[in-house]
Amino acid sequence: MKRPLVVIAVLVFFGGGILALFWFGRSFTSYVFSANDLHLERPELQSLPLGTPTVFDLHGRGFNRETSVSLFVDVNNSEATIGSYPLEGIYNESLLSGHFIYLASDEGGLQVLDVENPQQPQLLIRYLAGRTIIDIHQKGDFLYLSCGRLGVSIMQVLPNGLLDHIADISLDSLAKSCQVVGGFLYVAAGSGGLSVYDVQQPEQVKLVETVNVGADVSKVSMSGDFLYVAAGRKRINVYQLDSPQIPRLIESLNFVENFNDFVIQRQQLYVATQEGVSLYGLTDPKQPELLYRWTDFGSAKKIFAGKENVYVSDSFSGLRVVTSEIESSPGYFNLTINPRTVVETPDYLFVAGSNRGLLIVDRKSLLVRQAVKTIQTKGSARDLFIKNGWMYVANARGGVSLHALAAEDASFTMLSTNWGESFAIHKGFLFVAQAKEGIKVFDISTPDQPKVMAVWPNFQAMSLAVADQCLLLSRGIHGVELVDISDLHHPVVREVLPDIHALDVALNGHFVYIASKNKGLLIYELVNNTKLNYLSRLQTPFPMSQFDLTLSIYSQNGIVYVANGRSGLLIVDVTNPLDPIILSSTAIVGVCREVRVVGDNAFITSHHGGITVVDVKDPENPIVLNYISMPALSRGLQVVGDLIYVAQKEMGVTVVPVPIAAGTVEFISKQHMQVMLPSPKFPGRYSLQVNNKTASVVVDGVVQYQ
Repeated sequence: MKRPLVVIAVLVFFGGGILALFWFGRSFTSYVFSANDLHLERPELQSLPLGTPTVFDLHGRGFNRETSVSLFVDVNNSEATIGSYPLEGIYNESLLSGHFIYLASDEGGLQVLDVENPQQPQLLIRYLAGRTIIDIHQKGDFLYLSCGRLGVSIMQVLPNGLLDHIADISLDSLAKSCQVVGGFLYVAAGSGGLSVYDVQQPEQVKLVETVNVGADVSKVSMSGDFLYVAAGRKRINVYQLDSPQIPRLIESLNFVENFNDFVIQRQQLYVATQEGVSLYGLTDPKQPELLYRWTDFGSAKKIFAGKENVYVSDSFSGLRVVTSEIESSPGYFNLTINPRTVVETPDYLFVAGSNRGLLIVDRKSLLVRQAVKTIQTKGSARDLFIKNGWMYVANARGGVSLHALAAEDASFTMLSTNWGESFAIHKGFLFVAQAKEGIKVFDISTPDQPKVMAVWPNFQAMSLAVADQCLLLSRGIHGVELVDISDLHHPVVREVLPDIHALDVALNGHFVYIASKNKGLLIYELVNNTKLNYLSRLQTPFPMSQFDLTLSIYSQNGIVYVANGRSGLLIVDVTNPLDPIILSSTAIVGVCREVRVVGDNAFITSHHGGITVVDVKDPENPIVLNYISMPALSRGLQVVGDLIYVAQKEMGVTVVPVPIAAGTVEFISKQHMQVMLPSPKFPGRYSLQVNNKTASVVVDGVVQYQ
């Protein structure tokens, strides 16, 4: 008797869950599963002068009278990606031998792929499953795999691309990197220094020397008869190999800042640091000569030497390229992947990242990322505010900086060297949350001449909201504080809500909206500027409640727009604050971090995603208009006129045009439309996006404006 009841209960539970997913996540399901409802044939490429409207005769399927068409700046290189192979895991290194590529991963061993047909790579086999492989080095027919705590594995490459295991070398420390010269293997052995092995007979490896470097050794590389060894984070030792068994130290290259990685190409040493990339000439290995320093990087993490160029993973968020023209700015390619390892051939780039597998990119089609402007900032840009042509940027580790948007150069004024987390603005005052370092208040009534009005070192906050006499502090796991700021020099805490993991706060009239990690959207009433009365909590239905993370909120005209983490954009009717009602939930690529509403459009930034523009004129039926892929976005977002400003962490602030909606759309049939779009105000390459209520299609690079 009990078993049928259990079965019925389970069916009801899951049936209700499916119904809730259908009802409350209808936008999510439609955009994910209805892509085939809308198809667009690629129109011919147009090249036009600025000021000239563009006309497209569009063919495909799924068109209707509600279909929208728009142009947006092309920041991707989707057309350049000609092949891919999905693989789970984090990849540390790659190597191409013949038409086989070997991928080394964390805890995933070594994958071998056949890329003879770059458009359709094939996975052949996996070796050393479960093992972490940090580095791959090839010498002749042998691969030397640095496997961390498991030492070095030697594998022989067979003509069919498969491998034969030859030997393992055990170390007392970590094997991080290795090189083979003249029958000797040099291993960067972490705290164990530099180990030298005789591998002239790979089946009978012998340890011949251990060099005490005096620091953790993380990498070795060769140039001629010289070995370059990373000794700690601020020094590269140069060893001469006149006696291969006993490397002889001849020089040490010291750095002021920590370096992250280095490579050698054509007797030139490239060093990646937090400050950029430095180039040294190695004509005389005893005296490396600083030739050039590129500083317009966000944070150069890993660096790769190709046959022609040097590639840099910038904060693991974008691929930069340094060419032989050393005084040129490094190009930036957006491949919608976090690049961790790159192999270059004359025709292709093979790029692997985190949980995205392998991309094969046609180098001839690879185009530098476009942007109206990229504004370098100090530290990691978290938030921004713009007033009358002046931009304030809150930088983690870099403080608060002031930038003149009309200036041609990259100069800026530092207003504070403390940690910059977020801003709140009220009646000519700029409130700066400095996380654990307190709050600072500026008078910006004259925006180019800000004045410090107050410093509150004892008030800690991640985000702020302000009314006439009240300041709300979102303090993460420490809850929410209500502060009376009627006297700027003597702020007084009026109330504390300690049991909320608060991520953001918003004020609208006398209503307070709190985005919390553990309780979703909370609504309070502000009473006499001294007390917070609880009104309601938004109850998100199963299964939304299983994965939503309320990160940011924006309140306007009785509606709260919620940047809801992986759940996308949540729109909530709060006209009755005692009973908030979900109007819609729209899937957004990435983890939503910030939302701003301008006119009928909501602009959302997402981490591991980009900028998404959603038509919210009908909040119960929002329509995704545009998606601009841009990695490493934080919460900073502001739309000024025709431009979108976004904080892109170590990259600074990036400026792109607002997408352009079609002026005229003539619906001819479900397979045919004609559209006319006005000219953008900025030159560049633009992509076309077509949307209806159930699907969205993008065609990259359809018009070039000169």
